[in-house]
Amino acid sequence: MIINKPYQLSTTLLLIAPLSCLAAENGSSSYTPGFYGDFGMAVAPAPGNYVSSFMGYNTSGDDGNGSNMLFELPGVIRVTETKIAGGNYWVGFFPNVLYTDSVSSSGGAKNRASRGGAGDMYALPIALSWQWHELSILAFEGVVLPTGSFEKTRGLNSGRNYWTSDTNLGLTWLPKGTNFDLSVMLGYMVNSENSATHYRTGDELHFDFMGGYYLTPQFGLGIAGSYYRQVTPDTGSGVPANLALAEYNSIGPALMYTVKMGQKDVMFAVKWLHEYNVNNHIPGDYAIFRTVFEF
Repeated sequence: MIINKPYQLSTTLLLIAPLSCLAAENGSSSYTPGFYGDFGMAVAPAPGNYVSSFMGYNTSGDDGNGSNMLFELPGVIRVTETKIAGGNYWVGFFPNVLYTDSVSSSGGAKNRASRGGAGDMYALPIALSWQWHELSILAFEGVVLPTGSFEKTRGLNSGRNYWTSDTNLGLTWLPKGTNFDLSVMLGYMVNSENSATHYRTGDELHFDFMGGYYLTPQFGLGIAGSYYRQVTPDTGSGVPANLALAEYNSIGPALMYTVKMGQKDVMFAVKWLHEYNVNNHIPGDYAIFRTVFEF
């Protein structure tokens, strides 16, 4: 069986929601590895209203320090029929709820902390998608809003207390006459200063990819991965001397399945990612479950 494009309810809808996570102020970033690398990531969905849900678990640790995090990002996306520069225009908004439990070691003693509640929200004021035969292109500008709780004297926060702009360009190639899906996403993040600490995290580059194969139009298997690099140094108050720029990779298996529920298609996706080649970042693993449907 030959599949020339993935099912219309594309996981494009799943790629725009970075998380609040432990991971360069306090070793933290608005980027989460692999969240942009999905099946058909640049293929435009049909005009309409969509609900997307990101649910997941992250565990990370190194030398007696570590954390476990549960997160949920319910999102709403509106794909319009409006054209800008020939591309379909769409918008989205993603609240963020999370719970984190962490442990740190100092002088032989272990210190535990936990926090739950609202994290930093992600807004998608503009996304444009184009389709040319086997090639799909997606460009979007995201904004991370500092809506999560933050206190500079608190060891564990659910937000970062600074804004992040996230500029992205994605490509999906669906070779004619095959069942393959080759997708990539390149993004660049610029962070504002944390007004409470007067610390500014440097600019960040992220690259995500997915190599997928569709066994049927509704079922696909793939390998997802990512590369992250902080490209400019941190500035402001309290920056450690000779602080190395953060860098790491991730890779792991992924699958997606689309089912009919009534008259609607519901898409489910599962992914596991392992971080490696880590520098100035606490390595970890991610288990992710995602759902998308039109309403």
